[in-house]
Amino acid sequence: MIEGRFVRTHFEWLDILASKSAIVSRLDIKRSVSDEIYRAMGDKITSNIDAFNLAGSESHNVAIAQTIENLAKKGVSDGTLRKLVVDLTSRNTYGTFSEMSAYAFLLKGDHDFEVQVPVTGIDILNPNGANLDGLLKLSTDVLFDIKAFGFHGYLIRLIVDRLTADCAPEFVAAEESWDVPIPFLFNLLSAGYTGLRQELKSKRFAQRGAVRFVLKSPARVQVSAITLDPYRLAKVNADYAFRYAKQFARSKPFFLFFVIHPWTGGGLLHVNFAGMVDKFTRAFARRTFMQFRDDQSVIFGVTKSEASELLSGIVFVNAFEGENDHRGARYRCFLNPFAKNKISSWSRRRLIEPYGYELMVDDFEDDAY
Repeated sequence: MIEGRFVRTHFEWLDILASKSAIVSRLDIKRSVSDEIYRAMGDKITSNIDAFNLAGSESHNVAIAQTIENLAKKGVSDGTLRKLVVDLTSRNTYGTFSEMSAYAFLLKGDHDFEVQVPVTGIDILNPNGANLDGLLKLSTDVLFDIKAFGFHGYLIRLIVDRLTADCAPEFVAAEESWDVPIPFLFNLLSAGYTGLRQELKSKRFAQRGAVRFVLKSPARVQVSAITLDPYRLAKVNADYAFRYAKQFARSKPFFLFFVIHPWTGGGLLHVNFAGMVDKFTRAFARRTFMQFRDDQSVIFGVTKSEASELLSGIVFVNAFEGENDHRGARYRCFLNPFAKNKISSWSRRRLIEPYGYELMVDDFEDDAY
């Protein structure tokens, strides 16, 4: 629990949200779901750390409740609102909180948008179609999807938590550099995990790529040192956005919203120390838009070069709610200069003007040649 009170169960969190939102109260969600203990009294093990942290934060609960209220005012159905609250407070806290945070960003800008939009294989690269997270109505319709973006920090936290549980009562730290590719970390959580654990217990350290896992004796205070190079991190994860290429739209502008939060793995991208966040997000978007322009490998029926042109823009949303941690830009919007389906100049102004200095925008026009 990061701030506020301890909220230990699913039902406790639902009660808090219902006390702040008439919509949540009216949905009476407790009647149709089972309770879940996030962390039992006196227990150090947390079954849902994201839920435990968010539920105990007054500022985040206020923001979540207000988002639900405002979505209801926009005509979002009770069924969709119910699913958002159920998923948030139970099986998919991480992803659903990110989704709601992007909706909150659009609500803050007083934008006209729809949520959970069904599209067909004619509309997107997925031949089976899908439900995209939304459609933003500017001068033309802009399809979008929302993804949590604390990728490296979140996955490393999962690895460290699992290793610490297996090596208790000792403590595991991930040190040195976190500039590693995402598939590498997924491997350490699956096929590579047993070997990592065995080596760690045997040698008390294990080097995997740039990350050094260290086994430490129990102590009241644990200190670990890491380094992060924004440009290297962008380089080793240059193709990350293409994990979601099946959702790219064929003939409409399409945006990916990436949501960052310090409690869900995005801590190093939360505070813009020495311009770290500005440097990384710009380098990441630039590589996404430009690095693959000659790549003829096939992805979802098109070349990666063609797919890169179907991503019209990337928006980074810092979802932290609390005291003034957002010095300078809180949001960052990057537009693809090579996009097949660009938004118009009017749409660009309408998209960015409501946020003032909180939104940094870059269209890479000076980088595109």
